[in-house]
Amino acid sequence: MPVHALLFSDVVDSTSIVERLGDTAAAALWTEHDRLARALIERHRGREIDRSDGFFLLFDACADAAAFAADYHTALRSLQLVARVGIHHAPVTLRTNPPEAVARGAKPLEVEGLAKPLAARVMSLAR
Repeated sequence: MPVHALLFSDVVDSTSIVERLGDTAAAALWTEHDRLARALIERHRGREIDRSDGFFLLFDACADAAAFAADYHTALRSLQLVARVGIHHAPVTLRTNPPEAVARGAKPLEVEGLAKPLAARVMSLAR
C-alpha cells in the first residue's frame, strides 16, 4: 500500500458564522475560503478528496501537507477565520470511482484505510 499524508481541516465555529452572516454572505465567504485554499492545495501538490467547511486532502509527502497547513492558517487570517488541522502519514488504499458514478455525484477518488479516521481524530484534537 502506498504511504500518503492525509490532512483534514475544519473551520472553527462555521455554523455560528453562517448564523451571524446569513446564507448569502456566508456563501460568499466560503467561496473566497475555497479559492484561497485551492490555490494553496495546488501550490503544495495536494489533491482535494472532499470538502465541507474544511477539506480532506491527500499529499505524497508530509512536508507538503505541513507547508499547506501553515500557509492555510495564514490565509485564513485575511478572512478572519480559524481552522483546526490534523495530519496523519500512513499507508492508504486509493480507489477510483467509474465515470458514471462521478457523473452522479461520487468523488473521483476514494481514500480507504485506518489512516483516514485516524487523521480525522487528530484534527478533532487540534486547538
